[in-house]
Amino acid sequence: MYLLPKVPANLVASNIMSTSFDVVWDVVEDASGYEVYIDGLLEDTVYTATYAVTGLTTTTSYDVNVVAINETYQTESAQSETLTVTTI
Repeated sequence: MYLLPKVPANLVASNIMSTSFDVVWDVVEDASGYEVYIDGLLEDTVYTATYAVTGLTTTTSYDVNVVAINETYQTESAQSETLTVTTI
């Protein structure tokens, strides 16, 4: 049976600046990594439950979603709920 990771939960933004912010979420036990989506586009694949979003535009809103992946079984969760962050 292939392991389907749970959906990442509790996305929170911090260190919100004019061109960057950090996002953290709860660790998913069965995930080997996470895909981070900004405005619906894959931004990066990371291996910890945190990501620094950089290179942004001031006073602009960005939608963030995270997908948990299990590389061993090549499975992924559904996307997390959307976190909307507005730069200052």
